Amino acid sequence: MSKKTSIVILTYNQVEMTKRCIDSIREHTPENYELIVVDNHSTDDTVSYLKEQKDIVCIFNDENRGFAGGCNQGIEISTGDYVLLLNNDTVVTSGWLSSMIRVIEKEKVGLVGPVSNYVSGAQQISVSYQTMEQLPAFADAYTQQMKNKDKQVLRLVGFCLLIKREVIEKIGVLDELYVKGSFEDDDYCLRAAIAGYQLRIALDSYVHHEGHVTFNNNQDLNIQHLYWLNRAKFIEKWNGDIIYYLFTRPEIIDMVPTDAKRILDVGCAAGATGVELMNRQDCQIFGIELNEQVAQIARGNYEDVRVGDLEKLTFEYPENYFDAIVFADVLEHLRDPWALLKQFHHYLRPGGTVICSIPNIGHAEALIPLLKGDFTYVPAGILDQTHLRFFTAKTVPTLFPDHLFQIESIAPKEMGVEKNTELFLQEVSHLGKRFGIELDQLAERARTYQLLVKAKKKI
Repeated sequence: MSKKTSIVILTYNQVEMTKRCIDSIREHTPENYELIVVDNHSTDDTVSYLKEQKDIVCIFNDENRGFAGGCNQGIEISTGDYVLLLNNDTVVTSGWLSSMIRVIEKEKVGLVGPVSNYVSGAQQISVSYQTMEQLPAFADAYTQQMKNKDKQVLRLVGFCLLIKREVIEKIGVLDELYVKGSFEDDDYCLRAAIAGYQLRIALDSYVHHEGHVTFNNNQDLNIQHLYWLNRAKFIEKWNGDIIYYLFTRPEIIDMVPTDAKRILDVGCAAGATGVELMNRQDCQIFGIELNEQVAQIARGNYEDVRVGDLEKLTFEYPENYFDAIVFADVLEHLRDPWALLKQFHHYLRPGGTVICSIPNIGHAEALIPLLKGDFTYVPAGILDQTHLRFFTAKTVPTLFPDHLFQIESIAPKEMGVEKNTELFLQEVSHLGKRFGIELDQLAERARTYQLLVKAKKKI
């Protein structure tokens, strides 16, 4: 007999949404499954509807146990090889479950999610259908185009989340620390990744999602309040805003040569950028990271991750070993970035590429306060309290000695400034000319937040 999936749905009112969701499961799920619904004390017709359904195992709570609490009840009575957490404001489409099962059966994969119209992060796709009648045709065409494709990520959203049974046995169920709903899925993804499991999106599985229906129709819940409350709990539990380390850097990825086979990611965080590079091309990624906690996540996907102070670690990389070395928001934190780039020059093959992102101290965020006599360090941004070195577009080239590197490009990554600030800087530029002070393009330079540098090792 084929492996069984336990589909766990949580309900709180919205009976029509629940009916639509369950009808779509019955229509589009020929695979072996059991359906478990946990009702969180609905006050509409949800309970009476569920009691009439002979193919559903139900739990009826006499209070609202929240998302994590209700899901955990369903997980505890589930008997499947896989557990699938599914919101009741979803509509599944043809092949949705088989596509996710295909991916989760891969070695090391522990969690899988579909793509959708309403979801945060990498699972979000653009859709063309306007009505539910148009949904099947869109889903069929899209999933056929993406047939048998998947990609690795570091974060999945819990609106539709397939979990391998062994993951639950190893790391447990959802953490009920979080109130009502929010951050339970982020927390679970982190725990799974640290345990060594891969998270993947089945790109040929499409699930329609209305989004926040339960929250929006519950006058007792304030979504924003819940978000900030649970975010604070999450940060306290993980000793910092660890989600920051899970974001990819598309602008960095675009600069890495597609033929690079061996890449060193300096300041790799949890490895999100490296994972996306591995999705794009056949390569091996090595990492260096200061934060041991997030380095644990990167280790699950990278060939090797060294942890410690970059300027104090001893490296044994062979000479000319890497095709590309990435320094994403790293050099400004160092005591002597000039010496470090010379050191890492030896590890880069001739013709190999160095990619850097470096904050621009000339951005208005730092420039305007400085004109007021203020240079106050802050927890994040250009004046991050951990920044030791500061650069502009004119001084960045000093990091790359002419006899070692050839700079191919220095591209601005802009962050807009207020209109009045821009007008003020334009006036300062004009005034400078009257006194013989060259300040051309001052306003334009003040929009550049980061400098994206691409350089090659000279042959």
